[in-house]
Formats: sequence, C-alpha cells, structure tokens
Amino acid sequence: MTIPYPEKYMKPELGIGKLANYQDVQADSKVVGAGGLGFGLGVQVLEDVAKPFTDGQFFGISYAKNYVDEIPYGDVAKTGKYKEYEMVPILRKGSMWVKVENDVLSGEAAKVVSGGNFDKAVVGTDTVIGTFQSTASAGNLAVLQINLP
Repeated sequence: MTIPYPEKYMKPELGIGKLANYQDVQADSKVVGAGGLGFGLGVQVLEDVAKPFTDGQFFGISYAKNYVDEIPYGDVAKTGKYKEYEMVPILRKGSMWVKVENDVLSGEAAKVVSGGNFDKAVVGTDTVIGTFQSTASAGNLAVLQINLP
C-alpha cells in the first residue's frame, strides 16, 4: 500500500544543493577559493578557482556533499560548506534545489544574485541563467534547471 500523503512524512525538497533528478546531468570540478563555498550557491570561476557569485560570469551551481564534518553546537546557520582548496563539483547542466530570494513560480526565468542565491529574472533586462521548475516562497528551496555550454 502506498503512502497517501507522503509530504506528511518527509519534505519533497532533498536539501539545498541536492540534485532534483538525474536526467541529463553534467558537472565540472574546480578548487574552492578563499573563504570557502556553500552548498547550492551560484558560482563564478576565474583561473580554475571557484567562489560565490558576485558580479562576474555565472559558471554553475555548487553541489552539496553527502557527508559534512560535525556542525558545532550553537551554529545557527547549520549549512554545509566546502573549505578553501577543496574540490567542488559544479552543476553545469541539470536540475538542482536552490534557495530563492523572493517568491518564484514554476516556469519563470531565473537569475543569480550577488552572494550566490537565486531570484526571478526580468527577461530582456537581467541575465537569464535557467528556469524554475517548481514554485517556492521567499527564503525557501525551489528546483532550478540550467543548461550551460
């Protein structure tokens, strides 16, 4: 017998930086720059060094690790992070769970904002990097599909 309401038992989101599905996925590996790099962030790469997106060329989205070192007690952020000089896989093509700055709707164009989070794009004004594949409210996770060369 199937579970009639699975969302009562577990959230549909797998977590920030986790693949939403395995259909046609491509990733590149780069070394993390100074300050580290969080999971599920927009990334820019210069001379093979990855850092959170600020205002350069969007390169992709950082994957989440399946294992992270123990998070210290009292750490309110409780988010995983790649350390400086660690290798990070960066999604170039596929769908991933990302954090959104404002409310987004499925089918809307997406842009990356300074700091590496994502928001809806104004077509013709903003640089469109992909399409949201799910609806989410501000500060929550949505599925973002990208297809970079």
